[in-house]
Amino acid sequence: MHEWAARVARDWPAFEVVERGGWRFGTAEGVTKRANSAVLLAPGADPAEVTAFYRERGLTPCAQVWPGQEEADARLERHGYAVVEPTLVLAREPLGRPRAPGTTAVAAAPGADWLAHGPARVDVVARILGGTTALYGTAPGGAGRGCAVLSGRSAAVCAMVTAPGARRRGVASGILADLLAAAHDKGATDAYLCVVTENTAARRLYEGFGFTEVSAYHNRVLA
Repeated sequence: MHEWAARVARDWPAFEVVERGGWRFGTAEGVTKRANSAVLLAPGADPAEVTAFYRERGLTPCAQVWPGQEEADARLERHGYAVVEPTLVLAREPLGRPRAPGTTAVAAAPGADWLAHGPARVDVVARILGGTTALYGTAPGGAGRGCAVLSGRSAAVCAMVTAPGARRRGVASGILADLLAAAHDKGATDAYLCVVTENTAARRLYEGFGFTEVSAYHNRVLA
């Protein structure tokens, strides 16, 4: 299993994990590809196993493809799997303690304002994060939220959302700075996150905080 795939799976855990046929399968009621996809364990694994596993559960078959898995990528393509959402892994190493405004309410559990943002299945997102040790940050007035999952000396930034009416006002940068500072104070020495390659606005934000590319992957999804 690719090193970064293992870290991402650890910090965004699926509800169900099954290893068979050279794959590690995860499911979380279909919420996010990251928690509902197959990760390669054996180089010669058959994509038909991916199709069968997710079809059995009424979910869209999806597999992550990481660097060094080009042969598996070609097999998935031959089985009709299309590339979806190429994603970058960005890291800030060492983390340091950023200058933070201190305006974000940071807690060990998601509050009502935190749960008010995001996708329709934000309850499932909260359950996914409930399988981790995390810091939940909410901007004043519920203008946005984010999360930092703590694992050992690492912090994984995720679930960043800004309310539509509060965009381009520095809300996301304030949340990010406060979460990174809180993670640093909890003992984190590095931080990372995943961002869709085409999300240029988010990439500018993260790169402005010193995050640089350390890996990348894409999803292969069966139509």
